[in-house]
Amino acid sequence: MPALLSSRFVPWQSFRDLPLRAVATLLRWHERSRQRAMLARLDEHLLRDIGLSRAEVEEELRKPFWRA
Repeated sequence: MPALLSSRFVPWQSFRDLPLRAVATLLRWHERSRQRAMLARLDEHLLRDIGLSRAEVEEELRKPFWRA
C-alpha cells in the first residue's frame, strides 16, 4: 500500500473535519472583522469607559482580519 494511503500517515479524521473547520475559521474571521468595525465607531468617552485609548484602537484596526 502506498504511504499516502496508509492510515498511519494520513489523519483521515482531519480530512473529514476540514469543511467544518474551514467554516468555523471563516465565521471567526467575520466576527473579528465585525467587532473591529464596531470598535472603530466608539467615541472617546466609551473608549475611556472600557479602558482603551484611541491609539490602541487604531493599532487593533490595522491588524488583518485573520490576526487575533
